[in-house]
Amino acid sequence: PEIKAKAEELGNNPVKIYNWVRNNIEYVPTYGSIQGANYCLQTKQCNDFDTASLLIALLRASGIHAKYVYGTIELPIEKVKNWVGGFTDTNSALTLIASGGIPVTGLTSGGTVQSVRMEHVWVEAFVPYDVYSGRLSKLISPKTWIPLDGSFKQYTYTDGINLQAAVPFDAQNFLNQIKSSAT
Repeated sequence: PEIKAKAEELGNNPVKIYNWVRNNIEYVPTYGSIQGANYCLQTKQCNDFDTASLLIALLRASGIHAKYVYGTIELPIEKVKNWVGGFTDTNSALTLIASGGIPVTGLTSGGTVQSVRMEHVWVEAFVPYDVYSGRLSKLISPKTWIPLDGSFKQYTYTDGINLQAAVPFDAQNFLNQIKSSAT
């Protein structure tokens, strides 16, 4: 029921469904189907398998044919470090991916890792597609299989707030005030 309700809330529109999944589900680098579509919808923290399950469930609830695609992808290391948590260290990012059980290989050039090859799951949806404009069409047009990956995204990370600088607090003075005014 939750899947159908979310699909209806998004107007059963494949573009809105894809954008909602991409913008609201946080990627967790683990391998295999762990949560399934409904639990992924509830937690909003899912791996690529479960994100694909959610996207497929929402599309199918909207009467749109959708299927899993499993394959090997190759991405630049900087994009991978951002995607899996904003890492600055290449080996730490690769270790996190591998510790989640994902088959992964760092591809080196000149002695440094330049890109990553890893197994991944995404979705293909059978939708009307305007081949001339490169966008989903609202008009009746020939349908084709369009690849959709709701799990791969790039994040904008900001530095945290230094609470001591932002909100100065003298713990000893506070304790002295409590002791002197306590009854």
